[in-house]
Amino acid sequence: MNYKEKQLKDKGGFINRLFKVKSAAAILIGKTLIAATRVLGRGGTTLPGRIAQNIEPSIVSGLAAQTRDGSLVITGTNGKTTTAALITGILKESGFSYIHNQSGSNMSWGVTTALVGAASITGKIRADYAVMEVDEGAFPGVTLNLKPRVIVVTNIFRDQLDRYGEIDRIQDAIRQGLKAQPAEGYQVINADDPSLVALAGGDNSRRLTYGLDIELNTDYGRDSVKDLKTCRHCGKELAYERIYYAHLGHFYCPNCGYSRPEPDIKLTGYSKNRSGSARLEIQYPGGLMNFNFPLLGIYNLYNVLAAAACALSLQLDPLIISTALEKSTPAFGRMEQFTYRDKRIVMALIKNPVGANEVMRTVLNEEGKISLMVAINDKIADGTDVSWLWDVDFEQLASISNQLSVVTASGLRAWDMGVRFKYAGISTDEITVTENTAEALHSALAATDSGNSLFILPSYTAMLELRRHLNRMGLGKPYWEDR
Repeated sequence: MNYKEKQLKDKGGFINRLFKVKSAAAILIGKTLIAATRVLGRGGTTLPGRIAQNIEPSIVSGLAAQTRDGSLVITGTNGKTTTAALITGILKESGFSYIHNQSGSNMSWGVTTALVGAASITGKIRADYAVMEVDEGAFPGVTLNLKPRVIVVTNIFRDQLDRYGEIDRIQDAIRQGLKAQPAEGYQVINADDPSLVALAGGDNSRRLTYGLDIELNTDYGRDSVKDLKTCRHCGKELAYERIYYAHLGHFYCPNCGYSRPEPDIKLTGYSKNRSGSARLEIQYPGGLMNFNFPLLGIYNLYNVLAAAACALSLQLDPLIISTALEKSTPAFGRMEQFTYRDKRIVMALIKNPVGANEVMRTVLNEEGKISLMVAINDKIADGTDVSWLWDVDFEQLASISNQLSVVTASGLRAWDMGVRFKYAGISTDEITVTENTAEALHSALAATDSGNSLFILPSYTAMLELRRHLNRMGLGKPYWEDR
């Protein structure tokens, strides 16, 4: 070995030793911060990841590479958390172990925190999969680090204008992330979303598409918010043979012929059961799955299809997939249900007009007297621009005004929400404005009659606050205990 070769070897050894030292420090400090924040009841999904990344920027790629079967990434505007939870349910039923950022903290530091929390003190990961929901804006960078085996893209809607601007910027971020995926990876794409079908994922040809192929009530597709109205190729207005909600459906362009492709995996049967669940039939290449699915909402039909398609791309047993999906429970803060004494509490996150309108449809279908609480914060994780509230069809509440026991506006932007209720046609005598979410929760519960329901519609950080309040009341568990 000559002098130059010896220098290079010594330098490489030093860099490797330095990486190990920095990684060990990042993991130790990260795990300490996670433990400390959980003792304080805060969860600790952001700070530990930020600190660990600052100490060792390559910590994510180093830890994720140790999973035995790779990483699964779920991105898109709506449905990430529920889809990821459905996928982990399938993996659990199949006997696999996994790491999951189940709190919904989906920026790069949330992914880092989940991996650091799962690592041993020596930096070892012992899991088959990493299942990570990832914010659209963080998606390109996280994809580079995780090198995912499967990417699931749920949909693209207008979301958090202060961060993303209009829909084109979200589409560009997802396009870049798809191009960054290793060539051998799978992409699972919603065929009913015209903004997704138009995306090219680099040279990746391993793609599965999914979509609905069922009839719904003719008025169900009516939506005040359609974020995509024009063809992504020629700019002319899109037409639809069927529309399920917002701009999702069987689309086509009368001008250039751009249209929805025939999905590889599709929902071909849907009927409601008396129990409140739905009987589903999913057709996939080579067979059918039939099972009862307990989660509410048409939007969850897309989530269950996305999860099934992801599992099929991993070549998991369709019978096990069906069994797992029958056992599904609501994800953290997404149509979660609690019972307080003899009152039912339903919590459903809202963060953009399309998602909020779909949650509103569930509220409108409720029978009997109900109470409604909307809690809006404008922190960074919520989006600092709350103008989207004016695009939500709260006017629909006027049609059930005789069912409403109380309407409560809460959170940092409680007064903005109160004004929005007023202009939606709700009498100011029926509106209660209370910024403090704990006080608002107890007040709304007190106004809810025995045997009736309180629906809570919070933004993200307000949901975390309310979840903590409910935990203190003995309802549910912190996300890190609720496995």
